[in-house]
Amino acid sequence: MKRILPFLVVALLALLTSCTQEYTCQCTIKYSGNPPGLPEQQVVEFKIRDKKKEASTLCEDNSTVTTQNGVTMDEKCQLY
Repeated sequence: MKRILPFLVVALLALLTSCTQEYTCQCTIKYSGNPPGLPEQQVVEFKIRDKKKEASTLCEDNSTVTTQNGVTMDEKCQLY
């Protein structure tokens, strides 16, 4: 039993940590509206270390559409 317990602990830890990976969240930011001189489209990336489903949710939760003073900022985020 003493020989099996350390093996089971290592196997359990390996199973629990193998589901988490590092993913890249890529957000595309577009500006639109009437004022001249709006910024060009931007792409921002950041890393998320989690399970795929949770990482996808965290990434996509950053997607927003905001309008202020006639300028609309549309940010769409996807997991890669």
